[in-house]
Amino acid sequence: HTHTHTQSSHVNQVMNSNHAATTPTLPANSVLCRLPFVASRPRVCLPRCSMVNPSQIHVMWTMEGVGVTIAVAVAAFGVADVTAIKLNSGYTLDVGERGGGSGPTLATGVTYYSDAFEDNVVAATVGTAAFATSHGYTSFAGNDPALLNTSAATAVPLKTFWSSTLNDTLTTAAAQGLAWAADPANGYVFQRIEGYCVPTADPTHTVKLVTLWSTARRDSYLVILGGSHYTDASKTGYTTNWTECYLPGAQSGGKWSGGTGSWTVWPNQPQDGIPWPRSTDMVGWEYLSGANPGYGGGDHVARSADTWYPSWSQDGNMYTPWTDGSVHDDATGATIRSGSGGHGASRNSTTGQAKIIGDDPFALNITDVKTFTSSSFPYEGRYPCGSLVFNGTWWYGTYYLDNPNASLPGGSTVGPNPGPNCHNWCVQGPMVDFRHSLDNGATWIEERVNATSASDNLFGETAEHNAKVKFGAPHFVDFGQDLEHSPDGKAYLVGHGASRPEAIQAWMLGDEVYMARVEPSVAAINDRSKWEFYAGGTGADAKWVQGDIGSAVPLVKWNDHMGVVTMTYFDALQKYVLTISTATTYPNMEGAFDTYFLESDTITGPWSYINYMSNFGPEAYFVHHPSKFLASEANTTAKAFDSFMMYSANFAFKNGSNPANSAYHMNIQQARFPLSDSFTDQLTARYASVRVAAV
Repeated sequence: HTHTHTQSSHVNQVMNSNHAATTPTLPANSVLCRLPFVASRPRVCLPRCSMVNPSQIHVMWTMEGVGVTIAVAVAAFGVADVTAIKLNSGYTLDVGERGGGSGPTLATGVTYYSDAFEDNVVAATVGTAAFATSHGYTSFAGNDPALLNTSAATAVPLKTFWSSTLNDTLTTAAAQGLAWAADPANGYVFQRIEGYCVPTADPTHTVKLVTLWSTARRDSYLVILGGSHYTDASKTGYTTNWTECYLPGAQSGGKWSGGTGSWTVWPNQPQDGIPWPRSTDMVGWEYLSGANPGYGGGDHVARSADTWYPSWSQDGNMYTPWTDGSVHDDATGATIRSGSGGHGASRNSTTGQAKIIGDDPFALNITDVKTFTSSSFPYEGRYPCGSLVFNGTWWYGTYYLDNPNASLPGGSTVGPNPGPNCHNWCVQGPMVDFRHSLDNGATWIEERVNATSASDNLFGETAEHNAKVKFGAPHFVDFGQDLEHSPDGKAYLVGHGASRPEAIQAWMLGDEVYMARVEPSVAAINDRSKWEFYAGGTGADAKWVQGDIGSAVPLVKWNDHMGVVTMTYFDALQKYVLTISTATTYPNMEGAFDTYFLESDTITGPWSYINYMSNFGPEAYFVHHPSKFLASEANTTAKAFDSFMMYSANFAFKNGSNPANSAYHMNIQQARFPLSDSFTDQLTARYASVRVAAV
């Protein structure tokens, strides 16, 4: 707050004798916020002023006609708000709400008390904990530490309010509590979401939260029914006002879905011979244990399906493929099944589709769940790959898979595959093509429901007789919503390939990554002659050859250590990030998998590796970073970039999950990339420059 008794000194500092406004010297990274001054009011409140250090607030006064305005400059505005993570989706994730930033363990409630206010506070977020400690509250010695979180799809938010009328902090999710907070006579003002719970008990959610009330102290108190706080408060005149909600029964250690609730560093353990230098900008990868909701099964833990590759549409939703399992439609309650291995005489294969609604990665809904039938002929399987929604059109790619010595009547003859046996879809077939929809997947146009030969596909590749393909399981580069950050307006495609006859090129294994680009139009995407293939060079020296896949050369190469690849542009960092998954033990496709990241300032390299994560999942695959759930800025105070990583996991591996809740469903793990000091300084300057330009 800026109080009126300081007005005259500030006015004298910035106004000359003619009352013409002058500009004081402000910190280099300042932003001006203009607020009206009303002389009759004792103070002017700054929005979210608790997030601003008072020493960083500078006040000046200017005359505009007959009105007076305050200009408030917040110093060091190039530094991201450390109390919140704003995602590209527009959703703001409080660092304590799900963990985030550099805060404490994930939403673990700790009780504080103030003698001066006679107020109990349950703090599970950085913001509330900071309020309590800065205002002289002390934490209880005998806490009932409850994790104010749940993985249930029916979760509702626990909201924290403050009343200066009652000197009371209220944390509530129940209708009675929200109505009490909304009554103007009580003077409550919403502060933040403190955590999540479910409104009714079930076999999983057995911990009951109630709100107690002391008339003498005018104090509300959120406690676990039957816990030590409940018992102690009941002895001092508190009575139960209402039932709030329920939390998971396993509360010891503050774990959710087996997680610890703490930020965890995944060690860098590259296999021998990694051919890239370590990144000097993005210097590792960490995940928030327990912040990994699963989707597709109707709740956040059930098994479902795999192959989730959503594309962010201009309508705000994401549209995704999926397959080999069942997906629960959150709108209709129906469960739809898809299987992409061909069967029967016609080799029918189905691929799934769905719409993902929501901006909060912890509260998504999956709906419009459907399948599409086509033939895997002349191969044995036909699976989803690149998915792109642009300007109202959805393109949905498929690719073939096969097994050694497979021979279908009238179909392809694969022949023997190089040993040893990989155990699962050991022959990577070519990409088929891209079907397209003009109505968000209600209807489709598919040119190759049935192919006529092993090479009847978009790029004319074949896996017959142990031939290798360049664009196995390709995926569109994620440039943000509706290709927002494409460097030239084109759609780019990356896929894993091989060229050595002795290479085992399986669905998650290969030697190389290839790239191509095309105008994103119905006429161009399924016309081979319109595609441009990467032909070598980096940055401004990169070469492209149109229509000739034979001229395509690898973007990156590491024999026997490539696999399914995705690329996302991290706009806040101005970095391209390749994510690659491959076998931990070559060439086993039914054991643990490794995941690693490469980064570059340009889409063609040169590349550096960020982190190599052995046994991630332990069997994670189809890993990518959906741009919708990347932070809009790096946290330059914490020197980290917040993100969410999506993947499938553990279709065959049965020995636990790591990170917690990694399972056969759509995983979306909260994570962050630590940043070097020098790169953080670059980002701070860049963000400040953008803000100054905006002002």
